[in-house]
Amino acid sequence: MKKTLSILAATLIALAGVLVLTLIHHPGRMDYIEYWSSGRLITQHVNPYSTERIFALEKSAGATFTRALIMPNPPWMLFLVAPLGFVGKYTGLFLWQVVSIGCVLASILLLNKQAKNGPLALIFAPVFASLLSGQSSPLLLLGFSLFLHFYGTRPFLAGASLLLMAFKPHLFLVFWAVLLVDCLYRRKFRILAGGVTALCCATAISLCFDLHVWQHYLAIIFGYHYSQDFLPTPSELFRVLIDANAFWLLFVPSVVGVFWGLWYYSRRKQIWDWRSHGMLLMLVTIFVSPYSFFTDEVVLLPSIFFVMALSNRRKYSGWILLAINTAALSVVAFIGNLISPWYIWTSAAWLLWFLYATNGFRRFGEQEVPASDTVQIARLEGA
Repeated sequence: MKKTLSILAATLIALAGVLVLTLIHHPGRMDYIEYWSSGRLITQHVNPYSTERIFALEKSAGATFTRALIMPNPPWMLFLVAPLGFVGKYTGLFLWQVVSIGCVLASILLLNKQAKNGPLALIFAPVFASLLSGQSSPLLLLGFSLFLHFYGTRPFLAGASLLLMAFKPHLFLVFWAVLLVDCLYRRKFRILAGGVTALCCATAISLCFDLHVWQHYLAIIFGYHYSQDFLPTPSELFRVLIDANAFWLLFVPSVVGVFWGLWYYSRRKQIWDWRSHGMLLMLVTIFVSPYSFFTDEVVLLPSIFFVMALSNRRKYSGWILLAINTAALSVVAFIGNLISPWYIWTSAAWLLWFLYATNGFRRFGEQEVPASDTVQIARLEGA
């Protein structure tokens, strides 16, 4: 009874916090408004990617943008934003924030059942930025956490959970390539079946509202001029330094990353475990992603948990992580704007910290794994 009351009290406090967060932020000035607008249109059986209609909705909601903020996610995400179309912008924001916080808390339980490092997630700068902006990034974290949790025991569910990561498929090009090779090598076709089934079901829901949704989506994607925004990623910097007008240069780091990922996997395919080797792979995946926001780095939380659960991590690694996270939080607090160049260093910082804390992730004899893992790594050999 006492435990139940404690959980109830914690839930009420969390909901109160979300309510306060909702009231002090204007929905029209958050990225959340793009999801609410698309949800409102799809429930009216109208093109959810219509620039004119979305801009009109956002303006009516008090947005101050000079152009429409359009949800660039594929149609299979529309089933998740559709419920927002049945409520007002403030109610929708409250529900959206509840879901976002729920994704983070669920990921903590999935990744770290003893929760000794759980508080890290609540102060992790990308999580904080996601809640302030109303971005969908916590869904990516939940998808990756579910995949790690189900991979060894329920492959179909592991594959189905990848639907959440597919909301921003361009972020995970290296991950997708290695996952496909791993599934083929280990004959884990149920993972692929789960992923395809989830995508088909989610897309079918969208088609029930708009039969031409893919046509509308492709029109807006191919018609968008990505050169008009500077997204603070290493890939964007690479493009700007060579030719700012060459959009294809954004994908060069990802191509290099895919080759590295396949080489990295080939050296460890006999002992490959996503709950250990996948941690470095995800850091590299985000580092070379063609375009992303700082909030998308919430998906790196499993890698942070992995290192902090190691008893033999290098000295001062905890303090260095604190310094990096504090610097990132300062940028969020004082700069705010997610396309600010001040965020360009963060993905590299997490990766370099991981390599330092694990001594290059090269020598790990009999390695202990985080408490949430149910199997132990037999051997991690040289990276």
